[in-house]
Amino acid sequence: MTGRNSPSYYKLLKSVLFLSAIFALCIRNAAAHDFWVLPHNSLSQQNDDVFFELRIGPGWPGKQTPRLAGLIATFDAWDNLGKMKVEGHDGALVIGHLKTRTPGTTIAALTTNGAKITLPADEFEEYLQDEGLQKISQQRHDNDESSQPGSELFFRCAKALIFVDNQSTGFDKVLGLERELVPMTEPLHYIPGTPFTVKLLSSSKPLQGIQIKAELNTTPPTVLRAVTDAEGLVKFILPSKGEWLFSAVDMETSPIDDADWKSVWASLTLPITEDAQK
Repeated sequence: MTGRNSPSYYKLLKSVLFLSAIFALCIRNAAAHDFWVLPHNSLSQQNDDVFFELRIGPGWPGKQTPRLAGLIATFDAWDNLGKMKVEGHDGALVIGHLKTRTPGTTIAALTTNGAKITLPADEFEEYLQDEGLQKISQQRHDNDESSQPGSELFFRCAKALIFVDNQSTGFDKVLGLERELVPMTEPLHYIPGTPFTVKLLSSSKPLQGIQIKAELNTTPPTVLRAVTDAEGLVKFILPSKGEWLFSAVDMETSPIDDADWKSVWASLTLPITEDAQK
């Protein structure tokens, strides 16, 4: 836990207070916590320019949101040649861009600085139930806090996969994010109606008992839910190909006194295509 008199505590608190005002502009309720990075061209060719949008909302299609000052902690990408920086500037609707360098998977990963939000008791409890955080709801009940507002310090770890030259080498690379979703099934030859496996990691270690959502942009929206096992794995039977969004949130007691809880959100977007030999 961060000590109240330590320099790191005050640095974190200053960042939280600043970003809380910023996030208030784009967060309206508990459902609007969803946050993901969407490439314009997730199926690309070598030396293509790839542009990224930021979406916030209760699932697809979300609201496109500009790159806000102070929002991003890191924004990098990895391919078979190594790591590179995703370039971008504040205020732009295109929050970042890169040029693909080599065949295979390019993984873009964005992490945010911490921000704080306080929700009325009913909205907070609804959010906990929807995200599978019954353990937090139970702790609030046990502490006679169920009727109290919920204040939350939250962070984001958003990944997007780009497949270059119709190749997927490196699709399951682990980056070591604080919370990270990793596909374990090869996406470019997936057969709809068969298991598609996703792993949730906490700093590269499996995370058990956390709900993962899988969402496809359909009308009405396609939303699947599953809870991770002891190895951090879930299996979904995806009904069709498309641009899928996977998301999960983990919550624990906040390290600072100005919030009750700390949450870390993980999201993953990737194109899933049907096996041509099906």
